[in-house]
Amino acid sequence: MKMQTIDFTHPRAGQMFVDSLRQTGFALIKQHPVPETLLQTLYAQWKQFFLGDDKHDFVIDEPVEPDNRGGFIPAAVSETAVGHSVKDIKEFYHLIPGQQVPPSLQLASMEYLNLTFQVGQTLLAWSQQYAPKAATRGLSEPLDKILSIDASLLRILHYPALNGDEELGAMRAAAHEDVNLLTILPVSEQPGLQVRDKAGHWHEVVGNVGDLIINSGDMLQEATGGFFPSTPHQVVNPEKNHDNVSRLSIPYFLTPRLDVRLSAQYTAGEFLAERLALLNR
Repeated sequence: MKMQTIDFTHPRAGQMFVDSLRQTGFALIKQHPVPETLLQTLYAQWKQFFLGDDKHDFVIDEPVEPDNRGGFIPAAVSETAVGHSVKDIKEFYHLIPGQQVPPSLQLASMEYLNLTFQVGQTLLAWSQQYAPKAATRGLSEPLDKILSIDASLLRILHYPALNGDEELGAMRAAAHEDVNLLTILPVSEQPGLQVRDKAGHWHEVVGNVGDLIINSGDMLQEATGGFFPSTPHQVVNPEKNHDNVSRLSIPYFLTPRLDVRLSAQYTAGEFLAERLALLNR
């Protein structure tokens, strides 16, 4: 499985991005507008947050995902991927503009959110421009006009080091697809992210720290009649003792306004409600 690494500033970046997303559901972006120094700050600050006790001051009581409430979700009430019976080994924070954010983390986090939202606008404009017109005929508006910063969700994930008493079969993130249009994810300093190809084989996603991993979600698949596939991916547990360290992951789930019609069958709001019902059974 070969996803492309694309220079965001290249004259043919849009076409190359659409080709990679079409073939694999994934692409890697380099030379993008998000400074690596900002990513380093973001990782360092959120690592300290998850290691401290103040995170419990921001707890959401009964989380669902994706959610419209900002706050901390402890591992004990974390989620179980659709089709699985064992909770993932993770804790996370939902960051949404205008809602609770730890004060010391607000500046860097909001700068990152705003920059990646702009990157997402460009990626969706490329998707609209270079995908066949027939692929988006079910949409009520062009792809580059539907994105909502309020409906989108920045999630900061912390996968703790394994302690040996995890539930049998538990993974850091069991195989799943994302619900939204596009996900933007900085390459983590720790390995573990894998993507499944069309033959059912798993491949590690390899990129340079500072690059952005982009993948299409279920909403984009629905909105384009399957032209852009929503590809299963997972985060596997470390295999060796020296690799058994905590891992941070900061995906930004880009989501349209909920009134947007994705297809003849669904608005974005109807699609989201159906997926939430599956997630929370």
